[in-house]
Amino acid sequence: MNNRFKIVIFLLLLFIPTYVAIATYLSAQGGQVEDSRDVVKMSIVDPDGGTHIFTPENKGDNAEALNKEAAAEIAFMTSLNRNARKQETMPDAIADAETFTVTYEVFNRKSVYEYYFTEDPGAAFLKDPDGEIYKITSEDASAFLCKNYAACLYNGSVYPVLKIGETTVLPQKLDWRYQLFNGTYRPLDTQTTPDTHNYRMNARLAFSFNIEPDVIDITVYDKDKVIYKDNYANLSQIKITEQTQLRFHIEAKWYEVDGKEGQGEAVYDFMATVNAPASFHLNTTTITNGDFCVITVKDKPEDSDILFTSEPDLGAFTPVFVEDGDYYRALVPFSYEQPAGVYTFTLSCDGVTQELVLNVSEKEYKEVSMTVSQAVINATRTEATLAAYAEIMTPIAKSLNIATDHLFDGTFAQGTPDDAQIRAGYGRIRVINNGASYQNPGVVYMLSEGHQISAVNNGVVIFVGETDLSGVTVVVEHGLGLKSWYKNLSEAVVSVGDTVNRGDLIAYSGSTGFCDMASVQIDLTVFDVPVCPYSYWETPVLLPNP
Repeated sequence: MNNRFKIVIFLLLLFIPTYVAIATYLSAQGGQVEDSRDVVKMSIVDPDGGTHIFTPENKGDNAEALNKEAAAEIAFMTSLNRNARKQETMPDAIADAETFTVTYEVFNRKSVYEYYFTEDPGAAFLKDPDGEIYKITSEDASAFLCKNYAACLYNGSVYPVLKIGETTVLPQKLDWRYQLFNGTYRPLDTQTTPDTHNYRMNARLAFSFNIEPDVIDITVYDKDKVIYKDNYANLSQIKITEQTQLRFHIEAKWYEVDGKEGQGEAVYDFMATVNAPASFHLNTTTITNGDFCVITVKDKPEDSDILFTSEPDLGAFTPVFVEDGDYYRALVPFSYEQPAGVYTFTLSCDGVTQELVLNVSEKEYKEVSMTVSQAVINATRTEATLAAYAEIMTPIAKSLNIATDHLFDGTFAQGTPDDAQIRAGYGRIRVINNGASYQNPGVVYMLSEGHQISAVNNGVVIFVGETDLSGVTVVVEHGLGLKSWYKNLSEAVVSVGDTVNRGDLIAYSGSTGFCDMASVQIDLTVFDVPVCPYSYWETPVLLPNP
């Protein structure tokens, strides 16, 4: 019997580890996580979306320290769970607060807890995976509120960020501390760099902090020469006239004073490629209603936008700035519909703002009668044909097929034989059969069918087709949004994509579309705004090169 008892005892001892493992596993399948030894991974997602992961089985460099930290944090959180006391409900003010979501991975399952914290350690709660509510002890809550993953609960944990435009400048040194609920300060981990990076700045040398420093000292070097040593307020004393390379040394401090929840100091050393200041130029200060002007922008950085406003406004038209050699240019049209007056253009680019003033004088547009058969009107000029024309031609008018530079050069030709007579000029109000009227967007020439029609200037053919309203039509783009339109043709001899020069044959006159006799109509537009061609028959479009 004695030997049999010894054998039984031996067998029981042999299987104890297995029983313990099974018991531990079964315990881990429950809803609660109370033993840190069961946890193989803990993930904390803070209210700002930051994720903090703790795994006690890291490999590789610094694994021992990481494993020790992970084990300590997991032990703290599971102890916090055990110490919490069950409650019937959670206060409404706490229930509406943002939460920390903690996921515990135990064997082959995950348990998700939600923790409700404010800066008051006496009002902290958790909700377990079963939805049960527990009040966290003040001692555990106080400890949690001092953890680095609780930093987002404090306004002072938002550390200073220096930006040049939209670019963040990394500091060489940034020591930042934020105030905890108990009045003490905790250092915050921040990103720094040992390198000297190169950034791009505008000529105003503008940069900004999300938190204004109490003290900021700036030293600026041009190569090895100090050209500025003062505070930010006087930095505009440096006048930039051309692109240059400067080196900056910035020291900033945020003091610990009443009402401030963060304090620290930072050092920034960086290079900056400084742009020459953008400048804006009008090709004229006075035009007549129906003409267009040219705005030229010098020293525009490629990655900067040009902002434009006008007072009075230009209706639905917004200038499109196109890269043109060393400059950017935009044509600004004033059609017969645009009121005369003094227009002030405000342009901004890369931190520079400038006003340009343009005087637009009024031009009178007279009426002229035209007689058209009702059959022609019914076939070519109805609400349906006008709508169909707009549907086809508006996208053509608003397109920009020549993305850079301009093709037009010198004066513009009329596009017709020299002896062609003008029947209705630009802006002329044409009264149809003593009834309805419209304002002519181009110039109508009296020409019998078959006369040669030529390109008014160099460009690219972007449309060849026919509509009921305009008949056989050709559209040529000349650059910067400037287009010429040839209508009422009998035949086109060019195709879309053809490059044409001033005077090249593109079509023959005809009597297609809405017209009262054999003719050709030639329009000039800036995008979809009709402009008057007369002055450009004698004088080239002035494109200044400041």
